[in-house]
Amino acid sequence: MPVEVDPKFGSVTLNVEFDCLLADRCSNGPQSWDGALEWTGADPFSHSAVGKINHTWNAANNADKLDLSTKITAYSPVANASATRWQADGAQIRCDKISSDTPGCTFYKYIPTWVMNFIKTPPAVAHAWLIQSKLPTHPGSKAANKPLFFLPAEDKNAHNRDPDDNRKVICPDGWAATYGNPDATTVPEISSTDKASCDEFAYASTYNSGGMPAGMGGMNEVDTGNDCVQTYATRVKQGEWHLYDDIRVPAPTWKEVCGRSAMSGWINSTSMGGAFSGGFSGKYRLLDQDPYWVNFPQFTHCDASKATVNCTVPKP
Repeated sequence: MPVEVDPKFGSVTLNVEFDCLLADRCSNGPQSWDGALEWTGADPFSHSAVGKINHTWNAANNADKLDLSTKITAYSPVANASATRWQADGAQIRCDKISSDTPGCTFYKYIPTWVMNFIKTPPAVAHAWLIQSKLPTHPGSKAANKPLFFLPAEDKNAHNRDPDDNRKVICPDGWAATYGNPDATTVPEISSTDKASCDEFAYASTYNSGGMPAGMGGMNEVDTGNDCVQTYATRVKQGEWHLYDDIRVPAPTWKEVCGRSAMSGWINSTSMGGAFSGGFSGKYRLLDQDPYWVNFPQFTHCDASKATVNCTVPKP
């Protein structure tokens, strides 16, 4: 998106078009601006204008989703008109009444970033960081250009796939109690009913999950969670957590496509919970197969390039 204009252009005039991509789903009202859509090149050299337009959703059509486009073209009297055109593809807007009971809109070409809560759930964050950084699939990594692709509830995705069915492939019911490493630490001082559970990455609610069938668009299908990297989280002392390789099974080859870890159920559920489903995914109105990144800022100093990964993250 252009942010500067060469003074040699003399002046630049913009033409902004807001439109409904599917005309039968909405209609456009008049647009208004609080300033001229022209940069004259004269002092002051900075110029801004804020515009407004009303789009009316055609509820009678009963459409759950509509797309709005923004097209911006520029004209300079001293330049070739064909050389000064620019379209704001990234500014396209999508409105829906699927992600929430309340209709709303979002700039859907923007890929948002989910940041897990390290202060509350350090072992879960460490597990996700390890799998993202070390495995060739790099799930959710912006640096590797490997976003996660959102799988919403069963009635909101194209395959009617319940994300819990993905979880059951990697983390069958009762797995942590029966097969998980017995040294996984729970937090009864926080939750008196806390017990060991199974954490997977990539998340069950993604097309990146090892439990998502390839025939439904799954990117990393495995037969069972035994095919994943196996770890567990233990608390050495209050406030100090370690994520260890589970040496009861063969060491990871680092060619796996998923991770499975035994850890506190409270930590596992809190690491996502309402903060993601009620916050992040709702805020950005994520729909079926929408991409998003996952970031772990506390681990930026860590090196996952060696066969044995050692990293200490200081307490916040």
